[in-house]
Amino acid sequence: MSGWSIRLGMAGRRIMAAATLAAACAAPQLAPAEEWPAATVTVTQTFAPGGTMDFAIRAVAQAMTETFNRPFLVETKAGGSGIVGLLAAAKAPPDGYSFVVTAIGPMVFRPMLEKDIGFDADKDFEPVILLAATPNVVLTAPKLGLSSIAGLKSWAETNGNKLNIGSPGIGTMGQYCGTLLLEKLGIEGNLVNYRGATPMVQDLVGNHIELGVPAFGPSVMAAPMLAVAADRRLEAAPAVPTLREAGIDVTCATWNAIFAPRGTPKPIIAKLNAAIDAYLRKPATRKAFNDVGLTPWGGPPERLTAQMADDRKTWGAIIRRLEASNAK
Repeated sequence: MSGWSIRLGMAGRRIMAAATLAAACAAPQLAPAEEWPAATVTVTQTFAPGGTMDFAIRAVAQAMTETFNRPFLVETKAGGSGIVGLLAAAKAPPDGYSFVVTAIGPMVFRPMLEKDIGFDADKDFEPVILLAATPNVVLTAPKLGLSSIAGLKSWAETNGNKLNIGSPGIGTMGQYCGTLLLEKLGIEGNLVNYRGATPMVQDLVGNHIELGVPAFGPSVMAAPMLAVAADRRLEAAPAVPTLREAGIDVTCATWNAIFAPRGTPKPIIAKLNAAIDAYLRKPATRKAFNDVGLTPWGGPPERLTAQMADDRKTWGAIIRRLEASNAK
């Protein structure tokens, strides 16, 4: 009886030792927050290069590289209006070395439009920080020779009140802001979706479409700008009037933010949040961001959570109404 007991105990210890070793190998090796980062940090950028989000995250990555003396690498995974990069980010290990930067479209709008997009914005990600916001702008094709919203309305009236309007992607602020603008002007539009603002602007400059309402950024300066959908004029384009100055009560802003895979240690998120927030508060940062039409936001992770909730309330009814109208 005792022999069986001894053999069973030894077997149990061997099983326990093997199980412990397997668990140790399978579990992510998380460095304590005070030691983080101990290796390269990767930030996935989910939209095409050339826009304000690309500018913002690369500036932040450079600043964090200098702050922590560890590389912060930006990896672009564009496609699906930001969904492709988010799907990959949701599956990344929550070890504090994988983050993703995205925008209001895929995190707020798309989940309201589709039941299953492959991830849950609230359950699969941890909010880190709101980086910045930029207003959307109204661009037109050079061939139209327009310089104002009034001119756009007149052109539409003499051309059947229809035009081709470019969107930076399905479920983006550019899509809904543009659709809302046409509704206010009484103009019909054939929506053309692109993989980001940069290729859309390229087609606009090439006169393949007539209108686009992307977020302001370096790439949009190549096309004639009729108005900015903001409360005030941009410092980067002071000669461009707001839509309200043109008599159209429409304001639209596209924010971008950093998220982490769900389960990323809270102390690491807090450490990165504090470092980025301090960078965004610097006068030099604010000037650099303002020069390209960005307004730095920052704040704690809770501000990002609250912003998403507010946007769902603000845009939810508008999106449902526009989608219902477009389905007719």
